Amino acid sequence: MMNLINFFVNIFLNIKVSFENKRKGGEAHLGKLVAQNTNHQYDQMILDTTAVHAAFFGEVLDIATKIGLQKTETAIVDKIILNFTKRCTRLNAYFISTELIKEPLYNTFFPQGIMEYTVNTNKGNVEVHIGVLVAAITAHTTEAGGVTVLHDFQAFQTDYHAARVLQNQKIGEVKGARIDRGAAEIAWANQLYANLLDLSKEFMNQPQMMSAFFTQEYFQRERSTASEHVGTLTGTAFRGHTIVPEPEVLVHVMDGNIADCYTKPDGTFRTHHLKDGFYKVQFSKAGFVMQEITVEIKNNEDTICDVMMELNTQEVS
Repeated sequence: MMNLINFFVNIFLNIKVSFENKRKGGEAHLGKLVAQNTNHQYDQMILDTTAVHAAFFGEVLDIATKIGLQKTETAIVDKIILNFTKRCTRLNAYFISTELIKEPLYNTFFPQGIMEYTVNTNKGNVEVHIGVLVAAITAHTTEAGGVTVLHDFQAFQTDYHAARVLQNQKIGEVKGARIDRGAAEIAWANQLYANLLDLSKEFMNQPQMMSAFFTQEYFQRERSTASEHVGTLTGTAFRGHTIVPEPEVLVHVMDGNIADCYTKPDGTFRTHHLKDGFYKVQFSKAGFVMQEITVEIKNNEDTICDVMMELNTQEVS
């Protein structure tokens, strides 16, 4: 029977592949997103994914992916400029209808005239032009048509800054700013998982489309072989300091390169084979305090590890 609980686990966070394979897998995903972005339908997904990738890994190394991102960045900025100039024309038409064009205040919005914004806006000055209008509309919101107009131009400003994330010099700046690698990895894994869910919903019942967006080989778990020194972890989860077994507790072996498992209805569990060594093991379940225990795995032995799951009183209240 299929275990639906598995679909609520972030597979990019829980599978312990190498840092390098995660980087390669993330870059391959970005490259494939760019290739499928024929109608700019994935612009925001590309921007968001590039941002978390740069924060975690520092920069995009794959040349083909980098070139694809640069092309996407150019297309996104061109689209922003086009929509911005069209919106300026509409704003000017509003000023004509309200006769604000005859007032000195008009020059606050278009100091060089409307043509400077509708014809002469380009990559070199678009940021300045957007900034001038956002400042003017912020100071004179009523005269410009209200808060909806302000939000329109603020959106251009936000979108433009987001598009610049794709520029190589911006990615390089992020590399020097990394502080918390753990938090960066979580953000990266969450973004890829969100992408996976969105894409699987878009292409429901078309599993062949997975390869159009992800290269699965980079996210495969490493398997132990019979010739290696291996052992297993087994035990029982109890509710608090009682003998009541606790089922459906997630057992995650950190850096174990094995699939997670769950406790059975009788509270027992057994992991896949692990190489000899020390591991931190996390036990978690909604409504309970996560427990973390360090265990030693020895060759051809079952390491016993029982755990007491304490209710999370703060969550309950």
